[in-house]
Amino acid sequence: MDLNLLLVPCKPTKVVALAINYQGATGQTASMSEPLVFLKSTNAVVDCNQQVKLLFKSNTWGEAELGVVIGKTTTPGVTAANVKDFILGYVPANDVSCDNVDDRDHHLARSKSADGFCPLGQYVDTDYDFRGKKILAYHNNTLLREGNTNQIIWDPERIVVWLAGWMTLYPGDVVITGTPSRVRDRMFLKDGDTYTVKIEGFPDLVTKFYE
Repeated sequence: MDLNLLLVPCKPTKVVALAINYQGATGQTASMSEPLVFLKSTNAVVDCNQQVKLLFKSNTWGEAELGVVIGKTTTPGVTAANVKDFILGYVPANDVSCDNVDDRDHHLARSKSADGFCPLGQYVDTDYDFRGKKILAYHNNTLLREGNTNQIIWDPERIVVWLAGWMTLYPGDVVITGTPSRVRDRMFLKDGDTYTVKIEGFPDLVTKFYE
């Protein structure tokens, strides 16, 4: 297969993202009553073969995440019993992020929605079982994050039910479900670096960065 022919596997109207959604994640507390949610804009979405420019001088990093792709417009009536009817499938994602300015929160638009800040995998797997899957992240050849989807606090189906209660999700929208804990100190992307998302059952999502 010529990777240069690959396209983004879906066309979202928005990317909904979760933070602090794995057991042991930095910032997790027992008092969290609902997910921490933020948005990434559609200009951030790129295919698995596209190189991403480091647009800011800010520290920039990647995050390996499992994405849920919506297949049918949701309503507040989505329940645990019918949520599968609204999910098209799953895709690997890289939640590229950078430090904000003036010590602002890094979940704001400048940190999350620059061009290319949401690479997606080669295809949407419509038969994927998200349970019990290994998820790893590599900066070049260095393992940064390691976990299992069984460590997710709000699993993908539960997230979609919760979101549908207050936000309409449209076909092609992507919900990225958070990243597992780091196994070493954070590393920042530089010119020529690659970031690899490895999720069991999918081809690696490898993104190269340049200045």
